[in-house]
Amino acid sequence: MGMSPEARRRLDERFGQQVERRRQDHAANWEHAVRVGQGLGLGDPLGLYHTEVTPPLGARRVLWLVAPAVAYVAGVVLLVLWNPDRALPFIGVLPFLVGPYVVVCVLITRRRRFTRWLYAYGGGFAEVDPDGPPRPVRWDEITDAVDAWRHDGGESNSSWAYDGFVLTIAGGRTVPVTAKYENALDPYAPIGGMIAALMPAEVGAAIPRFPTIAGLIVDRAVTPVVTRQAGAVRGGAVLTRGGVRVTRDGIAGPKDTTATPWAAIDRIELRPGRVKVRPVAGKARTYTDHRDGSGYAVLCRLLLALGVTASYEARG
Repeated sequence: MGMSPEARRRLDERFGQQVERRRQDHAANWEHAVRVGQGLGLGDPLGLYHTEVTPPLGARRVLWLVAPAVAYVAGVVLLVLWNPDRALPFIGVLPFLVGPYVVVCVLITRRRRFTRWLYAYGGGFAEVDPDGPPRPVRWDEITDAVDAWRHDGGESNSSWAYDGFVLTIAGGRTVPVTAKYENALDPYAPIGGMIAALMPAEVGAAIPRFPTIAGLIVDRAVTPVVTRQAGAVRGGAVLTRGGVRVTRDGIAGPKDTTATPWAAIDRIELRPGRVKVRPVAGKARTYTDHRDGSGYAVLCRLLLALGVTASYEARG
């Protein structure tokens, strides 16, 4: 038995209240995004994304944190060499000093954390830190985009962690966009999709959907890049991704002298760090890159745009 219209109305109203409450909580950020967009000529904001950033400690701060531990160890060693009996009390208090020392280190590190914002617009996006000017990127300036993966294992058991995207701007500058960005206006982020999957179908369908950072980058950056690259390959250009070459005539691995023709390929399977070409007849060819697993999700989109049967699995 399906949900009654009155029950669906109440459900939509409850979800709408949560969304409106989140909008009110971030009203000041939205106003700031409007001003930034006007100042940079990027248009009206489409969305707000945020993430927590812990910048790396500088050399001076690391020395300040390490100096007490080094001084204590050096003092105890000297006492042991000079008078072991006097060193015993200092060694005995070590367990009571470790806890406070670790707490102080954690507090000093966490005090430097800040919220980084990404304001999305029709003309581009801008990353904003509390103590610096906005860093804008226009969508039409992006010349390349790859999914970024970080190697988490050895060659015998490679595994990859998804980091987000790396965008290349005209002139060769690269801009990383972390996958940790969350949509600030989504009251159910980052587990809204999981909640929808666990709920009955009608309830899951009623949960408001907000674009993720991955959805934004794919829609505004990856899709136009793939369209341009597919046109370039059809025109005779060669695109290389992780050592794998895509040409108008076929695909070739890093050590292949000739490309496998598209007509001889049944399908191509991609994962982070691995491309497997399955021919219509014969043994499959596997091209593995244990150092960098990035770019193959975008490569899969390019192959599909070229009319190749391809699939992508986001795991090592």
